[in-house]
Amino acid sequence: MNTERRGTMKTPDGQRLLLAGLALAFVGCGVEGAEGTEARGTQRQALTTLTASEDAYVHESNPTSNYGASASLFVKNDAGTSRHAYLKFNLAGIPGVTSAKLRVHGSASASTTLQAFQSTDAWTESSLTWNNKPAVGSLVGSVAINTTAQTHEIDVTAYVNAQAAGDGTVSFVLQETVGKYTTLVSSEGSANVPQLEVVPSGGGTGDTQAPTVPANLTASGVSSSQINLSWSASTDNVGVTGYALYRNGAFLKNVSGTSTSDTGLAPATTYSYSVRARDAAGNTSGSSATVTATTSSGGGTSCAGALDSTARIQEALRNAAPGAILLLAPGTYTGNRGTSGDPGGQGLFYSGQSGTAANPIVLKSCDPNNPANLTGTSVRDGSYGLHLTGDHWQVRDLRVRTAQKGVMIDNGNHNLLSGLEVHDIGDEAVHFRDGSSYNTLEASRIYDTGRYQPQYGEGAYVGSDSSSPYEHVVIGNVIRTTEFAGGITAEHIDIKEGADGTLVEGCTFQGAGISGANSADSFVDVKGVNTVVRNNRGFRQGNTKVLDAFQVRTHGTEYATGRNNAFSGNIVDLDDSAGYVVYATSATTGTTASGDVRTGGGNLYNGNVNR
Repeated sequence: MNTERRGTMKTPDGQRLLLAGLALAFVGCGVEGAEGTEARGTQRQALTTLTASEDAYVHESNPTSNYGASASLFVKNDAGTSRHAYLKFNLAGIPGVTSAKLRVHGSASASTTLQAFQSTDAWTESSLTWNNKPAVGSLVGSVAINTTAQTHEIDVTAYVNAQAAGDGTVSFVLQETVGKYTTLVSSEGSANVPQLEVVPSGGGTGDTQAPTVPANLTASGVSSSQINLSWSASTDNVGVTGYALYRNGAFLKNVSGTSTSDTGLAPATTYSYSVRARDAAGNTSGSSATVTATTSSGGGTSCAGALDSTARIQEALRNAAPGAILLLAPGTYTGNRGTSGDPGGQGLFYSGQSGTAANPIVLKSCDPNNPANLTGTSVRDGSYGLHLTGDHWQVRDLRVRTAQKGVMIDNGNHNLLSGLEVHDIGDEAVHFRDGSSYNTLEASRIYDTGRYQPQYGEGAYVGSDSSSPYEHVVIGNVIRTTEFAGGITAEHIDIKEGADGTLVEGCTFQGAGISGANSADSFVDVKGVNTVVRNNRGFRQGNTKVLDAFQVRTHGTEYATGRNNAFSGNIVDLDDSAGYVVYATSATTGTTASGDVRTGGGNLYNGNVNR
């Protein structure tokens, strides 16, 4: 389809983080560097490197949500849906500075300017929301930022010097200038965390004393996928700000307290753990003793305590924390837009919460053989069956039906949709929208879409039309091993301009139902760039509205479109039609195809496809 529409409505988490300087990043997380490498917080030419004692971002569209556990800090200047990032550093032991540089790592969806403003210190990362955020003060400094993920440095000397002489704590608010999604690594990230590099004045050197080694680390397997850990608190001459947890010798995550859970683990598997303490100056303790624990073997199905009402499911979604496992009992649950908590009022079931890479939030049926049904009452009332605006979710083994839109991911990243059945939908079934990146749809079944507006009845939709108000740059989304069954009225997969690096593999396309409305005349329509479409099966099923299996086009000039898209190993049956397995318009460039098969013979590629 060629035109975006839709109701109203959150970017990518850690887009394309560069691996350059990874050794330094690991040192920043407490891993000992190679010989000759200095850990953060050690002295070299009077330079002291501080790590953020607290950081979080706030989201105007989710004004009561807290994102202090997120591995990313999102920034965007966009009335009604803005995001601001907050950073706090402890200046204990530093009476003043002659130089201070704020260092953050990340990128933006297009060129913009990242700005650092003054802020009060009356906030904590665990409770900060849009509604209670401190006011934005005077501009401190700024730096240009673009689509390349790298470390950016802002001179903040005067402000830090004043705060060092004052209460010994300095806080910043980060914004950007032109409404482009900006993604920065937070202190919960595994590399390139925010830093404040200072040169103390008056002969001061800052805090260089490391905390004591954490003691009494214990680990116990509590299920087939979870291990609980706890340890005794370390001490420090100034104060311990957190702990770095390691699994099997590799950094896992930062923890603010003295206990945590490791979830999403494999059954009947032994894991080893150790922990280090850190302070605000970036000093890290030696490693604790290493302990091991083994997950149980699992097996069987348990629905004890599973959520069994719409109200309980909606409440659990609103309040989900990293590592939460939300089990749904078998049954049909009719959602309610008025009670879901969706700020835009569309979601029948909604969450703006985020998990982490190490501790995703899991929403699934307790019995995969008898999945829960999330349903609405109309396919034309503006409703979304399931609406997520957070990161690191795993949604498994559910049915979503009878809503205007099915599963909507807005500005959500690193989410997994697996084992879903989405059907009887007014418009599109699954949509990765508004900057949503690195998401996966897999092992699912989609059918009977477009029951309200056939021209908008895509099976899966990646990105947005250039005319829409959403963020158009979406990166690294994956659609695999999914059956697009009958009754899908638009393209089975529509990949829009601005979509970069989408992968479509191992899917099955059943052409009965494609309507031809709004140029819906192929299984997959590609307007993005660097797309890979491979090892799929397609069947025209006598539907004369299906002209080609896969089409490559351009649309507009503002976003990357129609370049370097590749097709291979696909097997399609287009009956005896005159269409092509891969058709690329003359405006596209770099379309390649190889090893595709057309059952029964016929045209494979038109002249704009490089074989």
